[in-house]
Amino acid sequence: MSFYWHSGFLFPTKLRIGMFSISTLKKTAFFSLLLFAATMTNALFFNQLGYYAALVFLSVVWIKGEKDIFPKTGLGLFMLLFLFAEIMAMAFSDNKIQALEFGFKRVILLPIVFTIAAGINDEKQLKIFFFTYLVFALGSDFMYIGFSIEYFLKDLYKFTSEGPSVLLHPITTSELTSFTALFLFALFINESRNRWKMAWLVLFLISFVSLLATFKRTGWIGLGLGILVILVLNKNYKIIALGVMISIVMIFFSKNESRVFISDLNGKQIASFETDGLAYKVQTGEDELFVSDFNGGLKIYEKDTLKSVLETPAPIYEIEKWGDKYAAFLSDSRILVLGKDKEKGFKIEKEFTSPGYLGRVRVERGMLYAVDSDSGITVYRSINEIDRPLRFPQFRRGIGMIVDSNYINLIYSDYSQTTIRLDSTGFPLDTVAYETKIPQGSSFISFIGGRSLFYFNKAFQLADPVTRKIIPLPPNTDCKGVAYPTVASGTDSIYIVGMDKNLYNLTIRGDSAVYLDIRDNLGFYPFSLTASDKNIFYTDIKKSRLLSFFDLTGESNRNRLVMWRIGWEIFKDNPFFGVGDIDLAGIFKEYNRPYEKEIKGHLHNNFFHLLATLGGFGIISILLLLYMMLLRMYKIFKSTQQKSFHRALLMGSLACFASFTGAGLTEFNFGDHEIITMVWFSVGLSFAVAKVSNNLMKEK
Repeated sequence: MSFYWHSGFLFPTKLRIGMFSISTLKKTAFFSLLLFAATMTNALFFNQLGYYAALVFLSVVWIKGEKDIFPKTGLGLFMLLFLFAEIMAMAFSDNKIQALEFGFKRVILLPIVFTIAAGINDEKQLKIFFFTYLVFALGSDFMYIGFSIEYFLKDLYKFTSEGPSVLLHPITTSELTSFTALFLFALFINESRNRWKMAWLVLFLISFVSLLATFKRTGWIGLGLGILVILVLNKNYKIIALGVMISIVMIFFSKNESRVFISDLNGKQIASFETDGLAYKVQTGEDELFVSDFNGGLKIYEKDTLKSVLETPAPIYEIEKWGDKYAAFLSDSRILVLGKDKEKGFKIEKEFTSPGYLGRVRVERGMLYAVDSDSGITVYRSINEIDRPLRFPQFRRGIGMIVDSNYINLIYSDYSQTTIRLDSTGFPLDTVAYETKIPQGSSFISFIGGRSLFYFNKAFQLADPVTRKIIPLPPNTDCKGVAYPTVASGTDSIYIVGMDKNLYNLTIRGDSAVYLDIRDNLGFYPFSLTASDKNIFYTDIKKSRLLSFFDLTGESNRNRLVMWRIGWEIFKDNPFFGVGDIDLAGIFKEYNRPYEKEIKGHLHNNFFHLLATLGGFGIISILLLLYMMLLRMYKIFKSTQQKSFHRALLMGSLACFASFTGAGLTEFNFGDHEIITMVWFSVGLSFAVAKVSNNLMKEK
């Protein structure tokens, strides 16, 4: 048996603890860390299982003999300060149970830093650990690209403004992918062998494509800042200058495109024109077109000639004719009543809001129907009775609806649908219980002959609310699917745009068949489609994702500004210890303006969220902790530059830290379990590199 010297005593190298030696416990801890590394980007349960198992095994080793198993990092005091901030915030919180729960979940992840450094003992283990993470992270990237192909082919980014949710939410995926890309870029920068340098570049580009596919600016910001840090650390100032110039040029030449097309009922295009905003929808008046141009206001055209513009208090989605007036639906949930003058155009006469978070408005029977996702359906009987609406809270979760004289088709937040019967006065009565459910994911086409027409799984279906039967029509694959939301009803016809980008006229003969007549090949998926008894109108929008960073009227940017304002107001009311580390939804609504309906449990910004939840003391403790982490990581980088692989890992870790900080300007990623785990992973990796480097120096 061999021995080692420690603190004036001889210890056996394979000291046994019960049935297991210290050596066995260390190996088991390392294999647990491999599970942790392999699941960083794909499986939270197994990721945490690996972490906690490694922590337990290493703690047993520490208790039984090896007191120096956990390296000294100089961070312990600052971690304790953060713990104390959580305790104080909990003590002053009105929701102490939740504050304890959330605070514990954050604090328990901090030992990841020590666990990684303790579990990795030599160069071989360091490489196995890191490349295990990298291989599985690249596997997640490949998987995401695969799921995103449909989004590219069907041009879904135009409508969704985000990629698919595969393993995680696209925002979380974008940040995790940015970390992978940064480590690959660091390996590329530090590689001297040409063949390997090319390999790292190819893998970086794969990860970069996966990041682009998320379509989330949060991850893009993180990647940009991280690459900047790597280039600064490597003193590539010429590349930085070139990158800045290219970015300026790209922004300068980027533009939003918005165009309205007019065709006759046979599909022959007779006119088209550009709009300055984003043409969300076109409605028709008497020889006029009303274009809801989102951040360009409400515009009146005669054919392709602009006649007047009404600037709206917030971006506009659409208008509905309401008696002799019009109802305008704004992006901040306000509803405007508009009067129209033949010479001066539209003017705002009234402004009101629905009771809850507004999803859609529709006009039928002279009444305005509003569906709120959180408070049901509200019916306004007339313009003169806006202050006396009738509410139907039993129809909750709706995010959209189509109304005809007898029924409402309600679309729920999980993309399921149901039919609601209206009574003789037009008020919602009850839901229709079909013999079989309307398949989840069905596309509602139109009401036709008192029945609802759906498209699902390559076939049209008729839902009859009288017989309560869903009638499957013969399969029709001509259009290869219906491109939502490009559905419009004309006076006598229904028009759709198929997934083949063709404009079709749709007719149904009895219960036997659907006929599709091609009117035109558009070559793109329209953003909206409407029809009158004379013409068909469709719009095309191409939004620059780069310009969206600077567009304060954009929905996500506008919502973030609201959240940050509310975060600051909560902090001012609770300046020292905040309201506790809790879900802010219950407090959030107390600070909303009447027309700000959306309720958020977090504030999409680390600084404002932590100010609100942990107060001034909490934000200072966290900033000190992050600063000390960054300082220690940088010192390790400065003292460990002799080995290319180590240098790459340290560069990548610093870049990930910068990425986390940058992304945290628009997202509360400090509270995202997967993201903060990755951050502590990068810090722990730095200390592991320092440990391995020191051991190599001692051996030499």
